[in-house]
Amino acid sequence: MQELRSKEETLNVGTKWTIEEDNKLVKEIADNKAYEEIALEHKRTILGVKIRVISHIIYPKTKDCLVIDIESLSVEYKIDAMLLTRQINKIKNKGVIKQISVNQDKATQTPINNDVPTNIRILEYLQQLDTKMDEINAKLDNLAWYK
Repeated sequence: MQELRSKEETLNVGTKWTIEEDNKLVKEIADNKAYEEIALEHKRTILGVKIRVISHIIYPKTKDCLVIDIESLSVEYKIDAMLLTRQINKIKNKGVIKQISVNQDKATQTPINNDVPTNIRILEYLQQLDTKMDEINAKLDNLAWYK
């Protein structure tokens, strides 16, 4: 990441997106602007822009859908179906782990459930699994970025 930040065209890699930047991204996507052009304007990588589109434009539109037509979304947003699926699953999995964590906090505040140790083990396992998935996805994203 340090190497990317040292380049003028990817200066903002790893920095937090601003509200203005997000608003501009929504407009650029609506205007059907190319990801390469968007990435240059935002000084980010193409992959970073695509992941932001998935997490802040596509996912909010589809999060309550029981069935998501990945192929149509892939064509509409010009994002590889595999990347789209992986990122949506990653977002959903983080939500599940967050929900389990919230429920676990409630369980420890009011010990109704006598099986708390099992819940803690499951939560720890899911967190380890999520971390491992993040590592694998990062490696896959890096491979896709170099292609």
